[in-house]
Amino acid sequence: MGWGIYVLFSFILLFLVYLYIALQIAMSIVLPKVKSLDKTIEEETTRDKTLIDYLKDNKTKEYSLKSRYGYKLQVYEMFNLKTNKYVVISHGYTYSHLGSIKYALMMNRLGFNAILYDHRFHGRSGGKNTTLGYYEKDDLYDIISHVYKEKGKDIYLGTYGESMGSATAILEQTKDKRVKFLISDSGFKDLKTLIKQKLTKKKLPSWLFFLAINFFSWLITKANLTKVKPIEALNDTNVPILFVHGINDEFISYKDTLDMYKAYKGNKMLYLGEEKANHARTYYYNKEKYYEILQDFNNRYLK
Repeated sequence: MGWGIYVLFSFILLFLVYLYIALQIAMSIVLPKVKSLDKTIEEETTRDKTLIDYLKDNKTKEYSLKSRYGYKLQVYEMFNLKTNKYVVISHGYTYSHLGSIKYALMMNRLGFNAILYDHRFHGRSGGKNTTLGYYEKDDLYDIISHVYKEKGKDIYLGTYGESMGSATAILEQTKDKRVKFLISDSGFKDLKTLIKQKLTKKKLPSWLFFLAINFFSWLITKANLTKVKPIEALNDTNVPILFVHGINDEFISYKDTLDMYKAYKGNKMLYLGEEKANHARTYYYNKEKYYEILQDFNNRYLK
């Protein structure tokens, strides 16, 4: 009897430890430590000191929209060009709209007005958690709807996403035929696969922990993270897509983008940044080449 109680107690203790670890990982995913605006200003200034001033000089309006889920979304317009061409840019995980300035600058050069915004739980936007695209796709849809309402139904609009913003833009495509093109930089193909890869790197058995992590994530957000599958969402769109990724990306493998590029059946281009191009840094290490690729994409597919 004593031995049986000891085994039972040990099992319960191990199970509680398992649940605790899974909960902590789930919280680190959907309740991450988000960088402050001051921190993102500092980082962008370090990488390219001209970017913050570019936003200051070219921002025409800043305002907040109420999301369908009740929180505010902070939006930043750069509408200096007399054109009907627009691009909505979605930033990366734990960052802010300031990470989108570099893309806005290049798209401005190509004749597009730009709309930047802070994802839920990031920057000046509200929201109690992040879902890496699950709810963010709906926020993006509503921002696009606002632009169409303000500028008219005949505008030419595309989306541009970095990392989590890439997943957001691709997922949004599944239900929005108003969007005419998409640019994906440093995107992941499947959130479940990405999380499992991170667990393996931590020496944790992914097959054992993922189910509990997804359950706790659902308890916190009411979002099923297994539904965040950009590579599958590509089956439901047919717009021109430019896929970009740094070959030295250690956070999200460039192979994710390569797989999405190969799987996509529509008009497409691929640019793999090489030297020093780690996660979401392709622009900084070869600005001229990146812009040339964008220019080529624009000339080929964006009418």
